[in-house]
Amino acid sequence: MAHNKIPYPKKAKSIDEQIDKLRDHGIEILNESKAKECLSDIGYYRLGFYIHPFEITYPAHGRNRSHNVRPGTKIEDVVALYYFDFDIRNILNRYLARIEVAIRTTVVNELSNKYIDNPTWFVDPNVVSQKFIEDFPSAAYNAIRKNEVIKRHHDKYIGQYAPAWKTIEYMTLGNIETLYDSLIWDNDKKLISNRFGEPAIGTFKSYLSAIRELRNACAHGKVIFDLKLINGIRSGRACSFSGINRSRNGISGVLAVVDFLLKTISVNRAIDMHKEISAATLQLYAKTPSIRQTIETLTGIVP
Repeated sequence: MAHNKIPYPKKAKSIDEQIDKLRDHGIEILNESKAKECLSDIGYYRLGFYIHPFEITYPAHGRNRSHNVRPGTKIEDVVALYYFDFDIRNILNRYLARIEVAIRTTVVNELSNKYIDNPTWFVDPNVVSQKFIEDFPSAAYNAIRKNEVIKRHHDKYIGQYAPAWKTIEYMTLGNIETLYDSLIWDNDKKLISNRFGEPAIGTFKSYLSAIRELRNACAHGKVIFDLKLINGIRSGRACSFSGINRSRNGISGVLAVVDFLLKTISVNRAIDMHKEISAATLQLYAKTPSIRQTIETLTGIVP
């Protein structure tokens, strides 16, 4: 049932007022100047996402949330969690880029060689769905066409689109996910999924979705340690779920997918990623040991 909306009641607070508010919630602040520096740098609202795990009522939201933290929680604990999340985001960004390039390259190589006489197979109704073809200009190519490389192609050659190896290079990961889902033939999808060790095409599609959501979260500075996916991950070679499992939509499931895909590209890079994530996690626990159980439960990271 619809309810009547009311005016938003809260007003912006000064840094001094923010300090008072944090103390009202039980956060210990001994060094006010340092706390003000953090609030000026990070922001009160953003820092709130990292206060949440220290709250007595965590993981409650809405009316069931009290905002009061566990006794002994210091602002340094909250800031340490923020910088841990910052470090994990930067680490994952590098390895997600490696995975994205490999996916992009595999799509180009496998399907361009299969449809070798058709360089623009990605808009062929015998290869992809009619809806993808109809949506492609507005969903992807209008933006791609502005790229200088693509402009030069069209200045020299006839045709509505540049060939796959040029066009797909400038497609977003979301575009590529949609392209994969729009392939008509399961055998074409399997050419891609088998390259990454997952024979079930529906499961591989869920991997693509998870990778895209994580990449976008990293790129836009969202909270990573408590990430919730819109689309769940299916059980497969990367990870197995039974019944209702929060890992399907949580960061621990996504990290399992990242690890699985990265190993199909380079085992050494997967080892490097593990080392970097473990180092960042141990650094957090050294500063804030009380958060360990929460982080291990959410992320599955056990350094």
